[in-house]
Amino acid sequence: MSTTDTRLQVMWNRLLAVVEEQGQALIRAAFSPIVRECGDISAGIFDLQGRMLAQAVTGTPGHINTMAEAVKTLRGRFQLQDMKPGDIYLTNDPWIASGHLNDFLLMMPVFHKGHVVGFTSCTSHLV
Repeated sequence: MSTTDTRLQVMWNRLLAVVEEQGQALIRAAFSPIVRECGDISAGIFDLQGRMLAQAVTGTPGHINTMAEAVKTLRGRFQLQDMKPGDIYLTNDPWIASGHLNDFLLMMPVFHKGHVVGFTSCTSHLV
């Protein structure tokens, strides 16, 4: 294995660890038994264009697939220059996110040196 391959593998493992921790934190903090007991969530990291880089193993396929499209949609609706650290975009629009009103999607821009470099997102089912 080359040095480049090793570095890429370390970065890939780190991305997976981050999104898995994101999913587990969502489950631990949830008030909804559907989230806590069934894992009805998704968690992911996205690049600047809204393309998914990594997704948590924890979660349901329906949420993960719709989350990927929803981030692209939200990314297109809000200008990068208007985003500020601490902003979180939320939707439960069934035409954008998971298909029914009880699923809430959150998207948060990630900043580095004052510029948006990507996004983190999660979806969960609320009763």
